[in-house]
Amino acid sequence: MFEQIKLYISNKWEKLYPLLFSSMICLLLYFFKDNEIIDKCYYKCFDKTFISALVTAESIVFGFLLTTMVTLMQLNNSAIKNLIDTNRFPELIQYNKTAVIYSFLSVILTCVFLLTLEIQIPYYNIFVAIWIFVMNMVIFLSYRFLNIFYSFLKR
Repeated sequence: MFEQIKLYISNKWEKLYPLLFSSMICLLLYFFKDNEIIDKCYYKCFDKTFISALVTAESIVFGFLLTTMVTLMQLNNSAIKNLIDTNRFPELIQYNKTAVIYSFLSVILTCVFLLTLEIQIPYYNIFVAIWIFVMNMVIFLSYRFLNIFYSFLKR
């Protein structure tokens, strides 16, 4: 009984922590937006070179996640059989799918951000908040998938 409760809580935490951490980071940035360090980062980091580098890094993460998905589908070793036997394989595929979708959305939002860097767009602060949230989600979703993926490969 205790093991089932522990497993249930662990599964819920595994599913929700990317959303919780991303939301918490965005809320902290909002509440400390008047902080001198955050204010400098907010205006100094947003130049074409930095945003172009982010597009490149995000594209690499997107490609890596897609490659990992294809590799995962083609593997036929004991770790994958263990995943299938424990019914975690569809869940792992779903985690990868979610990370890929958010990664693709992040690349698109960053490209839009790069194109509109010198243009004053309406609701700029809301756009930046969404962009930061999606970027954080990509980090935590990718970590979640890779952490589970490599833990099963070690077995």
